[in-house]
Amino acid sequence: MKYCTPFGALTFAATLFGSGFATAQTVMDGGGSLDPAKLEGLFPARAYSPYAGRNFPDRPFFGDTHLHTGISMDAGAAGARLSPADAYQFAKGKELTASSGQQARLSRPLDFLVVADHSDNMGFFPKLLAGDPSMLADPTGRKWYNLIQSGQGAEAAMDIVTQFAAGTFPQALMSSPDSPAYKSTWDDIIKAADEANDLGIFTAFIGYEWTSLVAPGSNMHRNIIYRDGGDVARQVLPYTTQAPYGSNNPRDLWDWMENYEAKTGGDILAIAHNGNLSNGIMFPVIESFDGKPVDLAYAQTRAKWEPLYENTQMKGDGEAHPFLSPNDEFANFETWDKGNLNVSAAKTPEMLQYEYSREALKNGILLQDKIGVNPYKFGVIGSTDSHTGLATASEDNFFGKVSSMEPSAERTSTVF
Repeated sequence: MKYCTPFGALTFAATLFGSGFATAQTVMDGGGSLDPAKLEGLFPARAYSPYAGRNFPDRPFFGDTHLHTGISMDAGAAGARLSPADAYQFAKGKELTASSGQQARLSRPLDFLVVADHSDNMGFFPKLLAGDPSMLADPTGRKWYNLIQSGQGAEAAMDIVTQFAAGTFPQALMSSPDSPAYKSTWDDIIKAADEANDLGIFTAFIGYEWTSLVAPGSNMHRNIIYRDGGDVARQVLPYTTQAPYGSNNPRDLWDWMENYEAKTGGDILAIAHNGNLSNGIMFPVIESFDGKPVDLAYAQTRAKWEPLYENTQMKGDGEAHPFLSPNDEFANFETWDKGNLNVSAAKTPEMLQYEYSREALKNGILLQDKIGVNPYKFGVIGSTDSHTGLATASEDNFFGKVSSMEPSAERTSTVF
């Protein structure tokens, strides 16, 4: 507010006395002078400076907690060739050559970044891209390799995702946590984050995506983010969704997180995302794994490990749906609601309230009244889920979801 004009001065006076001149008269005595007794309590007792004693954070930080690089099997197959180290340098403001050969740079550096490559099959794609004999000996591996080499990587990527979601990914091509390829790739991810950290300037969080798909492909994905450095994170390998090294049940993930912290003294959290592709199981009232009502143990554990939810990203907005919020004109913003992740099962209306965060907040309150704890009392964030190694989201600098859809004259007319 400017006070250099008469209107500004009057507005300031009205603000100062609460309700204008009428209030000013109430603090006068009969002789027209200010009455000290009437001034008591008019203003709260505090230091002159309104900022004195303030102890809450007041600086916003901007970053991305969900970015994939060429290490992820789907991102790599679709053309991503940037590494975690590249992704961190780009986030810090460096100009890079994108996988499509174009120059790319952010308008301003980010404050933090999580490279969240998939924990499942970590180390698989670099071997496939290199034409490793063990990859090419399998007919499916040979098919994927040939598609990538012939410029049809997007087709290979979709087939990889579809087979993984359906549980038909060839066992011979799996990269399990006990394999050298898996361990060396995890070491590379950790090293890239540790080297990119710049105290007080930029934070590179170690992380990965736990890509749970409940047959026939319902999305239950979480990003696992470490508050720890590499010396701690290296002590335990990431959790996967494939037995015997992992599970697609979130309860088992939370047990792994508990064990990680107990063993290492570390600090981690999980951020779920894309409930809109879960076909009704992301925010359950009745659990999909055992068919039983959500109980106190579930509510307490989920609330502990998942204090945030990724509310929006490139696979669709996850806050609201017009079926649930018919009077909200924004409830149909960037909605992807045709089915589960691989569209192998269609969406039905009764699924929706267990997929969107706004309804989860409501159901969480009902659960708290019923069992005493709200499992869905979370904060919300937005991330990119870019599979390009580039954390770009601005419309004038948008490098797309996958590298096969990076800027080109044909981008707006190409079906992906």
